[in-house]
Amino acid sequence: MRCPICSPTQTLEATSLENGSLNARRCPNCGGHWIRSADYWRWRALHGGNIPATPAPDITDATSEPLGLKLCPDCGYVLGRYRVGHGVPFTVDRCRNCEGAWLDGGEWDTLRARNLHDDLPLMFDDAWQRTVRREDQARATEDSFRRRLGDADYERAREVRGWLDVHPKRSEVFAYLQLRERRE
Repeated sequence: MRCPICSPTQTLEATSLENGSLNARRCPNCGGHWIRSADYWRWRALHGGNIPATPAPDITDATSEPLGLKLCPDCGYVLGRYRVGHGVPFTVDRCRNCEGAWLDGGEWDTLRARNLHDDLPLMFDDAWQRTVRREDQARATEDSFRRRLGDADYERAREVRGWLDVHPKRSEVFAYLQLRERRE
């Protein structure tokens, strides 16, 4: 079994995650992990539902993502990339044939720290990916307004929006603002 990053020269070594309860394969060169689908589901069945987070270092630099196609260490199919989202900047690679998952070095620890390690199969779901795209769109929209308004005016506009969101006469305030604009 070869590493999808360091391939074809680097062999993956048997290891375990989560105090020995989750079998995996690790690349001694890049630190990535290959987790077979059956091993993951066995671990989930052993531990039940929501598995608590364990403090671990975060990966904050998405630019370290290896580029290019990655091949499945088990069956040789091309791995698909899936965005994690929810404040996590990297992707997780999954084989669409055998459903194993490749996590680059440190990614498992980051998922665990964010309590997303027990949601791994959900990340590959269309609904999860739609949520990630909506998050990206909302962030892009906010960034666009910040650039167009400038930092100070953007922050002031956010304060006003926050005030309006909880105001008991929100509709009347909006009507007044629109009326005032038409008279000027």
